[in-house]
Amino acid sequence: MHFFYVMKKTTVPAKLCNGCMQIAYPSGVEGFQTQLLKIQDNIPICASILSQHLALYSLEMGPEWVTEQVKDLVKNRDIILEALSPLGEGAVKGGEGAIYLWAKLPEQYVDDDKVVRWLATRHGVIVIPGGACGCPGHLRISFGGLTENDCKAAAERLRRGLEDLVSNGIVQ
Repeated sequence: MHFFYVMKKTTVPAKLCNGCMQIAYPSGVEGFQTQLLKIQDNIPICASILSQHLALYSLEMGPEWVTEQVKDLVKNRDIILEALSPLGEGAVKGGEGAIYLWAKLPEQYVDDDKVVRWLATRHGVIVIPGGACGCPGHLRISFGGLTENDCKAAAERLRRGLEDLVSNGIVQ
């Protein structure tokens, strides 16, 4: 039996995961690869059972419950928006109906992978390169899944990193 690897290039620093995500699967099992492809196809188009239960519970509890659950997201969004201010007015989009923001990098930083690696290694904050989502020259910054205090700490590192980027460029 042979094992094949599905590899996806990531921008996480190499010392953390050798730059890729690997999934091994047995090649000798007839039809297994076809089933893997079905799983991959269903992930983006089918809500998980847990998500479906949460949606039903949200409907049963009503809009007040949902508003209470979402209020921390609004705080976190505002914290991150402030951290992105060094990029200038009009550089940030999103945050309505999603748990992330898009930030346009200054024109000279087309290589968003390089900026993401620099922010991670130099300033200790991880964001997603826009190129990974079809939007090179941008950053995608998530504000969901964080406590307010964790969001503030990450936002401070992000703000300092962006100020450094705008003022001094990528300096190692």
